[in-house]
Amino acid sequence: MTKSVVFFDLDGTLLRDDKTVGSTAIAAISELRQQGSLPVISTGRDLWEIQDFMQTTGIDSAVCGNGATLLINGQVVDKRHIQQNLVAAINTRAAADDLTVAWYNENGAALSRADDLTIGNYQDVRQTPPPVAADYWRTHPSTRMLVFTGEAQAVQLQEQYSTDFPELAFYHSSPFDLELIEKRISKESGIRAMRTLPELAEATAYAFGDGDNDVPMSRAVDHMVAMANASGQLHDIAYYTTGDNNGDGIAQGLRHFNLNCIRKGVVT
Repeated sequence: MTKSVVFFDLDGTLLRDDKTVGSTAIAAISELRQQGSLPVISTGRDLWEIQDFMQTTGIDSAVCGNGATLLINGQVVDKRHIQQNLVAAINTRAAADDLTVAWYNENGAALSRADDLTIGNYQDVRQTPPPVAADYWRTHPSTRMLVFTGEAQAVQLQEQYSTDFPELAFYHSSPFDLELIEKRISKESGIRAMRTLPELAEATAYAFGDGDNDVPMSRAVDHMVAMANASGQLHDIAYYTTGDNNGDGIAQGLRHFNLNCIRKGVVT
């Protein structure tokens, strides 16, 4: 039986700033697995977006789309989507505000249009922009959405949309957009659902994160670990703070809980 399960956020946590995984993190995760623990990627990205990272790290379990899709040992065990009436309402509001949106699901994504903000966003995350397909959302239920807005307007827009759409949670973790999910779908709900599986029912759960959208994970695990580069909100509730995402943070945090024996070394 699995003795512990460790959930790793991707951007700013498992990934360095150049969107690669450090060698010490890879080695630490390998030993974590060898010692009978289950590593799980827990990310706002959807399943199709993390295939390369799963291959690089050897991790084949994930909580994707901020809890919308659950993957265990390479098998999808649950899928949840934003209610279509809420997707339609956001589409209408964004169009009235002259804002571009993107719809995501476990298999792909599409944009309502392309503009400077979408170009900047996908350059920043080192992804090819999704295709423009204005009716994509009608036939492809969404796990999450992006509303593209500049940094100067983001805080005000987040406040307005949060008030007008109380069923949705909005996160501002990119200089190019707001990310939104339905509140009933979150990393917290995804992790809780995963922990009900028989093989994980008695496992101690840990989570590593860096952003405000990782705070819900803290409510579903036994020990929350904040990266040194984490947001103030996450630092405030974390059980332990480890090193940053560009250094030895993952291995250091696992060592702190005696989850591996990887010694600190040169990060390549």
